[in-house]
Amino acid sequence: MKRNLCALLGLLVPTLLLAACEPKRSVDLVLRDVKVIDVESGAVVSGQVVVVDQGVIEAVLPDTREGQFEAAQMVDADGSFLIPALGDAHVHLQYPSELENYRRHGVGLVVNMSGGPTHLALRDDVRQGRRDGPRIVTVGPTLDGPRPTNPLFTSVTPETAPEIVGWMAEQGYDAVKVYQQMDAETLRSVIDAARDKGMITTGHVSRESGIEGALEAGLRYVAHGEELAFEAFEEEPRRFDRSQIPTLAARLAERGVTVTPMIRYLQDVPPQVLALDSFLAQDAFAALPAGMKLSFGARQGWFANRESPDAFAAQMEDAAEFVSDLTAALRDRGVPLILGTDAGFGGALPGYGVHLELRSLVAAGLSELEALQTATLNLGRYLQEIGAAEPPWGRIESGFSADLLLLRDNPLENIAATESIAGVALAGRWISEQGLVEIEQNLRNRQELLLPFATAFEDALLEGDVRAAREAVAGIPEEVAGEPLISPDNCIFLGYRYYYRGQRDLAGQLYDLCAEMYPRSAPLWWHIGQAREDGGNRDGAIAAYAKALESNPWYQDPEEAIARLEKAPEGAEPDP
Repeated sequence: MKRNLCALLGLLVPTLLLAACEPKRSVDLVLRDVKVIDVESGAVVSGQVVVVDQGVIEAVLPDTREGQFEAAQMVDADGSFLIPALGDAHVHLQYPSELENYRRHGVGLVVNMSGGPTHLALRDDVRQGRRDGPRIVTVGPTLDGPRPTNPLFTSVTPETAPEIVGWMAEQGYDAVKVYQQMDAETLRSVIDAARDKGMITTGHVSRESGIEGALEAGLRYVAHGEELAFEAFEEEPRRFDRSQIPTLAARLAERGVTVTPMIRYLQDVPPQVLALDSFLAQDAFAALPAGMKLSFGARQGWFANRESPDAFAAQMEDAAEFVSDLTAALRDRGVPLILGTDAGFGGALPGYGVHLELRSLVAAGLSELEALQTATLNLGRYLQEIGAAEPPWGRIESGFSADLLLLRDNPLENIAATESIAGVALAGRWISEQGLVEIEQNLRNRQELLLPFATAFEDALLEGDVRAAREAVAGIPEEVAGEPLISPDNCIFLGYRYYYRGQRDLAGQLYDLCAEMYPRSAPLWWHIGQAREDGGNRDGAIAAYAKALESNPWYQDPEEAIARLEKAPEGAEPDP
């Protein structure tokens, strides 16, 4: 009877009235009455309905079409502004709970810039829906020259580059990161090998090759504006020469280079050097993982305890101003800019740091729209280039990933409006404003519970009492069990303190403890092997080197270490 009635109506009434006769399509999420911001043109279209299913935007339509859909979750946006979720193209993921910081602040995608097996597992957990969080793109272990900048990095030569990069591709890493001590020949070999595998190379400008050598070698993605600033650093007055900015910007534009300015990171160095306690007392730091907050503090922090704090702070303030001026020049030259924060390192905040960087970009001279593009549209295009854009990301269009940020205020009028969050969708899963408040409170409660244990752990390690450190780990309340009290990187660096003091046995005990928290860290297992070998525990050293080999066969050549030990005489006493 209804079908016959609809057929009759089709002859008598406008098409719009036939919607009631069509079966409704079932979808996961419908956002109605939104003002959609086109992050390419800056146009704002009111009265829209955004339809999401299976993590992808299915349609963007006028509100009059809402009746065609039946949603598991229907959200009335009440005229709020909708933009793509923000992205951060330079983070250092160290604690699993960090992912909640990104969700809380509407960050839908992160590019992890120091990768290992743990990050591949995290990426897959998020992708498969086993863990909530932003979409993760990750580089592999950082590559450096024959004398790596620090003990975390994997040394590479022109001869080994094809095999190392090929191994990274097989493991499933998305991109290759290079560091500062790599000569132009080695860099070219890495970049060529990555290109052959369909991967891009990003990272630091090598001090060995300089910007010209790096560009000639084929580097097209610079991960720090600071790296470019040091191309214009004058040793004698210890200042950055701004007169070089036009030439530098023109050269980067000519070569088609993409740059992550990272201004806020530099701006936050002076307050850490001169007034660290006040810096860490800011409210946003109360929601960090406890171990991360301590890693920014006076005893572990990268910028604490400088010999000449005033001079260093002044130099970094000058660097921040140089990078701000350079950023505007790069924009004028059409150089693609993508937002990054260095979150997880050096006082940079996961999640909230994206909003701070947006402010710094606007203060540097970008328009609000241009700043938004660095964290959405431009980042989405970058992901396409590295082959990590499935589904495509960074726009509100049919077929794009449903990572969305609902704002009460218009960010095109004031970039600070990105903090007026009314709701977030990550891969189509909606989080209401109340849900975001609950995430924030859970993060704060978590830090409050864990901070005494993390502090006791830090105290014990700095006093050389590994037994007390184990007791701190054992005492962690069940409701927050599994949260590490220290990052794997800081485990390495604290262990080095013991080595420098001649306390190698303590270093070995520390590395053993850290490996229990991070069982797939090649650098940790390598250093455990070193400590056991120093203590005469040949079999224990071989076992540790074998663990390093499982995680990264190229880190310090564990195969060679195993072969060497297997030829050594037996009978050495084990570690005490």
